[in-house]
Amino acid sequence: MKETLSASKIKTLKSCSWQYWCKYHLKLPDKTNSGALKGEVVHLVFECLGKSRHKKHYDLVLKKKNAFASKAIKRLIKKHVKQKDLNDQEHIDDICEMVIKGLLYDFFGNKYGNPTESISEKDFEIEVNDENFQYKIKGFIDKLFIYGNEGIVLIRDFKTNKKMYEGKEISDNLQDYIYTLAINKLYPQYKDVKMEFLFLKQNIPDEGVMLMTPKKKHDIDGFQYELSELQKYADKFNDKLAISNLAANQGMPKDGSFGGKLLCGFAKEPNELKKDGTPKWYCSFKFGFDYFVIVDKDKKIRKSAYSKNDLAQYKLQDGEKIEKRKYDGCPCFKKEEVSDDFDLDKF
Repeated sequence: MKETLSASKIKTLKSCSWQYWCKYHLKLPDKTNSGALKGEVVHLVFECLGKSRHKKHYDLVLKKKNAFASKAIKRLIKKHVKQKDLNDQEHIDDICEMVIKGLLYDFFGNKYGNPTESISEKDFEIEVNDENFQYKIKGFIDKLFIYGNEGIVLIRDFKTNKKMYEGKEISDNLQDYIYTLAINKLYPQYKDVKMEFLFLKQNIPDEGVMLMTPKKKHDIDGFQYELSELQKYADKFNDKLAISNLAANQGMPKDGSFGGKLLCGFAKEPNELKKDGTPKWYCSFKFGFDYFVIVDKDKKIRKSAYSKNDLAQYKLQDGEKIEKRKYDGCPCFKKEEVSDDFDLDKF
């Protein structure tokens, strides 16, 4: 059975084989930072306000340039920041600021005329099996605008990263390639496919809008060949391949992108602090930890978490149970255990 590939899954597979093993085979719990959590709330607001029946809330927010001008949007944000433990006012202000930036920048996609179709959170799952290509991909497009009269499709992806893309993140961007490929498959009648990233931490529109170079047919065909090879690699992935391409054994990126040893982080122990007292960032799978999983009757992992309490909200189905497990850490950073026992025969 084919593994279903996505942009994030492929990026992990290419960046660090051990991280891929931990996330997609061991299914270890993964720490989600506050930036990613805030991004989830922002995307939720955009999805809501992108619906025509909520236009009055969009108008209220934009008129006051305040996300809380709409009571409904205020309730939505408050509800989800509470669930994600983001109640700090600094986090809430950050979310509201990113929401306003996203709404102010061509939110309804009129830059190429009036869209004949506008879709929020367009999901896709595509499987190709022919004499040239064999792969299975899926993804979610934040915003899709179709201009039927002009023969144009615009793909927009909202980014809450602090830093804009550099180097290979621009020239060889996986989301750009996968989303463009998906549109070519889903809407083959449209030949002009545009992809843009909107970085909501930047000063939009002066900065923060990154329009990617349109892909030609030979670009997409070349990517499909690469996808087919990656599919074979993912389908046969095992514990031996898990140590074949470790980020820790790669050099530092020279093009400004986030990769190589940077993916490991510079902390030498869990929860190590910087000089200013803030925690050093490091890969979630760098050091060992105990964790809990829900497994079914076939021993397949359904859910994992750092504590048993985090699994309490999930109702166990027939044959499912909770198990405690131990993860030893990345092989590049595991400390050798020193035994206190002496072998007297050596003396």
